[in-house]
Amino acid sequence: MKNSFTVLEIILSVLISSIVITNTAYFSKELFQTNKDMQNIEILKLDLLSTKIFLQKNNLDLKKNLIYKYNTLYFKGNILLQKVNSFSILKKDKYYEVSIKVNSRVKEHWNISI
Repeated sequence: MKNSFTVLEIILSVLISSIVITNTAYFSKELFQTNKDMQNIEILKLDLLSTKIFLQKNNLDLKKNLIYKYNTLYFKGNILLQKVNSFSILKKDKYYEVSIKVNSRVKEHWNISI
């Protein structure tokens, strides 16, 4: 009788341990995937920020120098940014209005002074 209770306790301990280990592995996988997605979004934001700074430094005649085709943004014929889903630029009196969406995830709207 005593041996049967010991075996039952071992079986329950193994069952509970396996459930805890399985859930921990699943949670770790989800956490890793979420962190990887967040890292990719932050890299996209850094690319957009550097593009904005570049456009602010080279703000003369942006409407003519920026070309958007085939999901790529070009500046004077050189690749400036890739994986661009939408891009628009409007020239106002004292600034350019730039709207850009990258990788179907990050969309920004900038006002770049002339």
